[in-house]
Amino acid sequence: MTATTATADSSARSGHHRPVADGGIPIAAFLVGAAAYMLVDASGWQGAGSGLLLPLVKAAPILLLLWLSSRWLHGATRVLAATALGFSALGDILLALDFPQQFVFGLGAFLLAQLTYACLFLRHADFRSWRFLLRGLPVLAAAFLLARLLLPAAGSLAGPVTAYLLAILAMALAAAAHRGNSALLFCGAVTFMASDALIGLNRFVVTIPMAGTLIMVTYYAAQLSLLVGIRRASPGGRGNNRA
Repeated sequence: MTATTATADSSARSGHHRPVADGGIPIAAFLVGAAAYMLVDASGWQGAGSGLLLPLVKAAPILLLLWLSSRWLHGATRVLAATALGFSALGDILLALDFPQQFVFGLGAFLLAQLTYACLFLRHADFRSWRFLLRGLPVLAAAFLLARLLLPAAGSLAGPVTAYLLAILAMALAAAAHRGNSALLFCGAVTFMASDALIGLNRFVVTIPMAGTLIMVTYYAAQLSLLVGIRRASPGGRGNNRA
């Protein structure tokens, strides 16, 4: 092996592991921020200025992932991932504020996030593979069951809830069809569905113990898994060939 080849191999190995090196501190900060918000939220703190501070604390971990996406990703992959995370942060803030129709507005922001994720995943999708069938059929079954439970109970919100269910189903199916090393990405999509299912069931069907904590744990885990999964699966990520 020549010195040049050895250097190239060393650089390739370094590039392959660079997400851990580059993202270690930001991911640790993300985990601390997510835990801090969940603890404060679970405590029911209502101190001075909490009405504005808590929504920002809630969105801060997602904004950190948005920044991290600008370091890990390139081209259209970076733009779409950052846009989806931006809509997600907006949805976090809207759902944490108290104003008329805040649930509908927050739902709308997350609907745009799901559609953006779907557009990103569709760029590298293969719907003719056995892997898609194995992943997609359980997703379809879960979405159908969820719709059967939620829509009759949603009342006047049945329309917005239906639109959102279709958006997150599109995102999850697009993730199921993603080519390459997409297992973590797909897990993130399914976890996002689970988080939203908890929101819908807790709001419209039955009171779930510790719902707020369960929703946020699965939500933050989903967003982190999606970003890391996008980096691993997409040719637009650093260390891979660009799309």
